Amino acid sequence: MKFKKLGLVMATVFAGAALVTLSGCSSSDSASKDIITMKGDTIRVSDLYKEAKQFPSQPTNTLLQNLTFDKIFTKDFGKEVTDKDVNKKVKSLKDQYGSQFASALQQQGLTEASFTPYMRTQMLEQAAIDHEIEATQYTDANLKKAWESYHPDVTAYVVSETSKDAATKALAAKKDDAGKASFEKTNAASKVTFNSTSTTVPTEVQTAAFKLKNGEFSSVIEYTSASTGATSYYIVEMVKSSEKGSDMNKYKKELKNVIKAEKEQDTTFVSGVIAKYLKKNNVTVKESAFASIFSQFTQTSSTSSSK
Repeated sequence: MKFKKLGLVMATVFAGAALVTLSGCSSSDSASKDIITMKGDTIRVSDLYKEAKQFPSQPTNTLLQNLTFDKIFTKDFGKEVTDKDVNKKVKSLKDQYGSQFASALQQQGLTEASFTPYMRTQMLEQAAIDHEIEATQYTDANLKKAWESYHPDVTAYVVSETSKDAATKALAAKKDDAGKASFEKTNAASKVTFNSTSTTVPTEVQTAAFKLKNGEFSSVIEYTSASTGATSYYIVEMVKSSEKGSDMNKYKKELKNVIKAEKEQDTTFVSGVIAKYLKKNNVTVKESAFASIFSQFTQTSSTSSSK
């Protein structure tokens, strides 16, 4: 069980001299040495040492990245990401995982004490990404592109079987009104409302469902999960279909959510956002052992902007 990473997955490789750097932290001269500087702030060896004690399982590069992001994003979004907001998010996740919360944290190299500052950094990063999406991505062109493939809510029975034979038999059993009623009663828990932004109904199943009129059944739909490799066989009965019509503005909120979801998963876009704030804050790595810790953001951003 893993917690969702709000931004990019950070580097997980130790810099060559990281342990040597940490081992010298007992020296007052070493402890006060700058590793990273930025407008109005700095990260010293002592800061890294303190962070390493709080997050002992995290690679040094990741610790320095997160320290930097926490500082630069707090300047712009600290008022948006309050302690109350962070505590609310932590409580929500704790309630969601229940008795498995501690073990889920352990899998991520975290404790309940360290999870709150970890989540704060993630929420600050997310605020920066969301702000950039709001400011630059809700253009007429992007909205029209999202509108082309958008389909509004429909309600249907979406039934999954593990074999084609079972799905075929289930489909054949609804040949009359009594069979249809039995199908609906048996699969009452499979009655769902979804639209084209749904992540719980596979795209192939959605495509077939959107073609159905009220009361119609699909043929057997074969779907293979890209993540697990498992194949499922779906049957859909449409209960309440809908047409999106021609008024795009009616669904503007939903279309913005489509764009937002796409950009949050676009690593080039997210890298560009981070690179923008690194540049804005004049973030400079002073210690040669960590010279490349931000290259994954700045290089991706440069490649993107040169296209």
